[in-house]
Amino acid sequence: MLIIATLIFGTIALSELSVSLLPQVDSPTLLVRTDWSGAAPQEIEQRINEPMEATLSTVQGLESIHSFSRQGQSIISLRFKWGQNMDLSFLNVREKLDQVQYALPQQADRPQLVQNNSSDEPIAILGITSVNEANPDFKTRLDLKRWSEQVLSRRLEQAEGIAQTVLVGEVKPEVKINYQPKTLNRFEVSLSEVENLVSDANLFTATGELRDGWYRYSLKIQSRIQSIEDVEEVPLKTLGTGRVLKLSDVAEVELGQADPSSFSLVDGKEVLSVLVKKEYGANTVEAFDTMQPLLDELRSQNANIGITILQENASFIRNAINNLLQTLLYGALLAFIILFLFLDNWRTPFTIGVAIPVSIFLTFFVMYLSDIQLNIVSLSGLTLGIGLLVDNAIIVLENINRHRGEAASIFEAADLGTREIALAVTASTFTTISVFLPLVFLGGFEGAFFKDQAWTLSISLLASLGVALLILPVLVTQVQKEEQQSSVLGFNRYFDRLRDRYEKSLQWALQHKGLFLGIMMVLLVLAGLLLITVTKSVLPHTEPKQVRYQVQLPGNTSLQTTRQAAESTIRQTMSLKANDRSIQVLGGYTDQTNLSNLSEEGRNKFTISIPVEGYATAEQVRRRLTTYIDDHPEWSSQPLATQSALNVLPSSSEPPILFRLVGNDRRQAERNINRLQQDLQHAGLDIQLSKQYKQQINTYQLQFKKKKMMQLEISERQIIEYLESLTRGSWITDWNRQDENVPVRLVGKDQRIFDPHNITLELNNFKIPLSQLVAIERSSEPEQLERVNQTPVLSYKADLSFTDWWWNKQKIQDTLTDFARQTGIEVKVGGSVKNIAALLADMGLLLLISVIIIYIILAVQFESLRHPLIILTAVPFAWVGSVIILWMTGISLNALSFMGILILTGIAVNDSILKVDFMRRYYADTGNLHQAITQAGLHRFRPVVMTSLTTIFGLIPMLLPIGDGYAFRQSLAVALMGGMVTSTLLTLYLVPIIFQWVEGMRARN
Repeated sequence: MLIIATLIFGTIALSELSVSLLPQVDSPTLLVRTDWSGAAPQEIEQRINEPMEATLSTVQGLESIHSFSRQGQSIISLRFKWGQNMDLSFLNVREKLDQVQYALPQQADRPQLVQNNSSDEPIAILGITSVNEANPDFKTRLDLKRWSEQVLSRRLEQAEGIAQTVLVGEVKPEVKINYQPKTLNRFEVSLSEVENLVSDANLFTATGELRDGWYRYSLKIQSRIQSIEDVEEVPLKTLGTGRVLKLSDVAEVELGQADPSSFSLVDGKEVLSVLVKKEYGANTVEAFDTMQPLLDELRSQNANIGITILQENASFIRNAINNLLQTLLYGALLAFIILFLFLDNWRTPFTIGVAIPVSIFLTFFVMYLSDIQLNIVSLSGLTLGIGLLVDNAIIVLENINRHRGEAASIFEAADLGTREIALAVTASTFTTISVFLPLVFLGGFEGAFFKDQAWTLSISLLASLGVALLILPVLVTQVQKEEQQSSVLGFNRYFDRLRDRYEKSLQWALQHKGLFLGIMMVLLVLAGLLLITVTKSVLPHTEPKQVRYQVQLPGNTSLQTTRQAAESTIRQTMSLKANDRSIQVLGGYTDQTNLSNLSEEGRNKFTISIPVEGYATAEQVRRRLTTYIDDHPEWSSQPLATQSALNVLPSSSEPPILFRLVGNDRRQAERNINRLQQDLQHAGLDIQLSKQYKQQINTYQLQFKKKKMMQLEISERQIIEYLESLTRGSWITDWNRQDENVPVRLVGKDQRIFDPHNITLELNNFKIPLSQLVAIERSSEPEQLERVNQTPVLSYKADLSFTDWWWNKQKIQDTLTDFARQTGIEVKVGGSVKNIAALLADMGLLLLISVIIIYIILAVQFESLRHPLIILTAVPFAWVGSVIILWMTGISLNALSFMGILILTGIAVNDSILKVDFMRRYYADTGNLHQAITQAGLHRFRPVVMTSLTTIFGLIPMLLPIGDGYAFRQSLAVALMGGMVTSTLLTLYLVPIIFQWVEGMRARN
């Protein structure tokens, strides 16, 4: 009944578990964005970034500050320590921003605070089009934008799990007051007067209340613009004839399109894209499933509007999880087949096989109670443990069968066999679990990423231990009958021959210990060398479903030119895309709430996503793209991650190695970069350095000629207002129109100015060239300025791989130190390679801690200090197999394969525990060392091989490159299987050799 209850509650829990691709790993990062329209990067750095960084650096728990200044925008990234309470940090930063706000320029907008988490990435991108018009006009596009804001967005944001929608490529309306300077001068009306009068015509204020005895009446003054006609009827002045001069008499008023800030293309056609984002903590698959019926309903209600899902992550996540669940089932079947081959009758495998479903479904139930998500990492923990779940049961059953010939009854054999092996089985289970103990309490990315897997595997192993020690003996007494000894396919006859051959080979190895140990040491050294050459990464590389590139044009490129470049790029790659999907392009400022997008977007940049099928097509697309971009020397590009679900991981977008030259004088640093490259070459390092942010923008700097202005009685304010109206238009007020704020701008009519020298001001009835009032100087400056920890830096990318950095890092550091001593310029090294190295170092420390914990557990269990050391000799040789197979298959050493090695550390000692436990007890009883080793080989060969084969065969389905997300499970399985093969072989030979050597020396002494 206990088994049936476990299966029922586990099934219910499985149906209720939330599904996600990866664990919730939210980087402890906040971002502060401040807009200052028209300001140059250098001015933003001096007047915004420097005072804000000085104030924000006092926030508790802050680890580093990284800021960027670019045309019209300041971005400050605040990285906190892992484990920091980010809600409290958010409030602390908000408080500091309120303090520093008054020290910022008045023209700058209020600083906006953005918290970076996985919810920033859209779960889906929708395309909104007009069904009836292939090339919609301004009015149709405006109607689509309003419908998306007022209907689509509101319906989606009301749904459970969906937080917000962001429009990309939308039309923004504005009221343009196109004036003629001659007309204003004729009627003696200044630009300031026009702005003030139009602004006064759009007021709404409460001035107080009137009291009448017992009653009170609020008094409101309302002067709202209701239509374009209201703007045209704004009175400017009364003429001498008594006629009222209206705005329409001196300017043309029209509703037009504002300068766009973004665009969206699908196969070269313009569409309105809607980025759908989920709530923090919400489930991606559930949120997408909630959205689907809403979209179907909106399609049926709006037949003239096309709603297309351009991109979504839910299908990938659902397929990856379903594939992993199938892998779990197939692995269990393969492990079950191994049981049928090894055990002597048809009933016994079912007694052991109970351990698999009971342990798994009990784990599902505990996951539901503990609010652990069903994701690739947690489910991989269960899949890896399929073979382990029957290990304890196999060992207990084998020991019971060993005692059946000596015991009076099956009940006595079950009792004696279980009690005798309980200590060794418990020790082996706890040593496997102990490798995860540090993960549960570990901070940082590793702790957050692998905590789910640690819990699921630990729970399932504890459940399997309980089944083996409590349920299995009962089942054996009920199911097995002594007279039944039918053979399954005669497999055991072949296995007995294999055991005899093992016994002979073991005797040979004991006689040639030096040769055998020498071969082992060669393998260990070889694995160490291969470890350096194995590719390293944070996560495994998945089979590409799309190729994504960000293309950057020169800094002064307009959005319209960027769009034309995007259209030409689409035409170049259209023939290579997958047939059933579309090429997507997002350009300009697309998503101002996303940390990774904010630091990389601009009017001169666009991101192109090309759907592909497999590695070959992806490589063709990359070659076509790079060739086309290389044909435009002023363009640059960089590849982007193909799955947005992975962008939450640290260092997902950083270059491999960055040399950051620290100092206030960036020009001096740039002059010395060639010297740094020469110093590196003189040290024997062929490293090519390229500037990370090499784009330059051309600017015109205007300096007022005060004396000339005083002679003509022209103020600085008049010139600024005139230039604003001629260039981007002078903002006056906002017209509230149907829940939409439409800006009203004053714009010079028919003014197309490309050079400030050609501007002529018509002020105070004078026509004055701008060059007489201001000194005009054209200059070039970086498009983006960077600061790290309140210090200006100049970043250069180095063409170094992880292997190059690993071998030469000390030589590089020495060269950088000498360079700093000679030039006074400090150089700091950054980039994703250093972060990967730090991650691997942390995981290495985790391995060391796990080994120490295993040793402590074994020392307590065996009440000995030397026997645990003998057992632990299997661990490094287990790693040998993992490293060799990673090198042979070309799979990278990443967080998931490292997790396989970590699990292997706990598994590898299990077989050694069985051998050493038997040898020490037999040696203590008989005093015959050679016989103890021989008998251990005879009695423990079968359970060691059985447990290893069930684990290995249970992992085989994870190796198959089938379905979405196979690269994740493949990395885990390959590392674990390779280590299992070598650890099993070495346990059978190496552990007896070392046991004989240690105990022999102890006896002689």
